[in-house]
Amino acid sequence: MKKCPICNEMNTNQQEYCTHCKAFLASRYSNKKRTFLKTPLYPILLIAIVLVATISYYTIENKYGRKAITEQFISALIEQDRDELHELIVPKDSRISIDGESIQALLTLIEKNPSLVQVVESHLQEQTDEGMFSIRAVGKRFGFFPRYTINPAGYILKVKSIGDETVLSIHDTEMGYIKKSEEQAEFGPYMAGIYPIKMTTTIDDESVREEIQANVFGAKQTIHLAFDSIKELATATNVETDNDVPVVQNDVPKEEPVETVIVKEVIKEIPADDSNDHFIISYSGDVFLDKSDLKGLSKDDLRLARNEIYARHGYVFKSKELQNYFGSQSWYDPDPSFDGKMSKWEKHNIELIKSLE
Repeated sequence: MKKCPICNEMNTNQQEYCTHCKAFLASRYSNKKRTFLKTPLYPILLIAIVLVATISYYTIENKYGRKAITEQFISALIEQDRDELHELIVPKDSRISIDGESIQALLTLIEKNPSLVQVVESHLQEQTDEGMFSIRAVGKRFGFFPRYTINPAGYILKVKSIGDETVLSIHDTEMGYIKKSEEQAEFGPYMAGIYPIKMTTTIDDESVREEIQANVFGAKQTIHLAFDSIKELATATNVETDNDVPVVQNDVPKEEPVETVIVKEVIKEIPADDSNDHFIISYSGDVFLDKSDLKGLSKDDLRLARNEIYARHGYVFKSKELQNYFGSQSWYDPDPSFDGKMSKWEKHNIELIKSLE
């Protein structure tokens, strides 16, 4: 039965109009519709907004978050994607130039030291500023989300002039000038990489030049460069040189490389599916190491890391275990004529590793 809202007369459910006052009787469907229209829409809109915002956040995070940018950068290094690297690397220090030459220098470094990719990835995941690269937020993306970029560490190149009127250049582009012999200058900062650096100078009124492949990376932010053939020429012509500046080539007296103590520990074996280009620390022959570079290495690893510095020079080991281990590495080339001469950083690294064994 339907009750008339005007005169309160009772009517049947089928009637549309009241039998007494002829007023229109609303249907059950109309009442439900009217009730629905009276329902507040704010909660529904709020739920919809929260849902859209949540989906958008995770979509942006999966594509542009810290983890995503790290993965993109590592992939670009492995695949040598220059365009991607140029877009991702945004230096905090505006003096660091990111161009074709610096990116090529970085890719050359990675190509010669593939294990550095894992080092870079580890530093980025740990969000530390101590590595060659770190990750930082620069501005906003879409006005709300942080825009993450890769920040390169800046390396200063330190050079002491051996002659007069010294010009230094990278790819024939002048990077600096030193007027007098024995003067020292700093250049940079530069992103990590291997740079072809040429020195042109004058010794006894004769113009001489040398080009080196400068390894610019590692824990130390200042890299000392040395041009050995020019240094030798200067020495032969009685021009004084600074023997305290670290050099790229061997310059220390011969010494007995490996102790004669019998080591009973089992040498770490490389799994069968690994390549024969394994290094414990691939860059130990290029830069000064510190304790952070040796973090997490076992005593067996440390022993191998120390001896692989000798192995790079072709040292012929007396230990059968070391002969078998390094003999399985494709890069090891035994050289019985090796006289024990090493660079200062190699000698430093050997002593550092030995102190932790």
